[in-house]
Amino acid sequence: MSTDVVEVSGQTVAGVPGRFLLHARENHLVTDSRFGPAEAIQAGELLLAALTSCAMANIQSNAGADGIAIDAIDVRATHKRGTADVTRYDFTTVSIDIHGVGQATAEALAARFVETCPIYNTVRRGSGIELVVNGSG
Repeated sequence: MSTDVVEVSGQTVAGVPGRFLLHARENHLVTDSRFGPAEAIQAGELLLAALTSCAMANIQSNAGADGIAIDAIDVRATHKRGTADVTRYDFTTVSIDIHGVGQATAEALAARFVETCPIYNTVRRGSGIELVVNGSG
């Protein structure tokens, strides 16, 4: 398991309020805020995408390591913006369908995902966060 620091950076896009360009390693991604053009993926969707991607990678890797043949994995992640507190989500749900294995094997693979995924567990248990702000006027 890697303990390396991971970094994503971003900049605003001139002339397009609510549009941003993110950089992760050598990858670049255009995103929009919910107040922006709403054409590109938005921040909340990126959170759900991270959960979905981690679930599929984790389950596929563990199944392979254990010699379990799976046909396919379908993952859906949803959340609803808070009604009483709009700075949180009221719920986040991850639904996993593992094709080609029985219920007990699917549950065991999902349990290993829950035990080992830092993204899932950060959402589930919360985490400390530090904010560093630098103005340049």
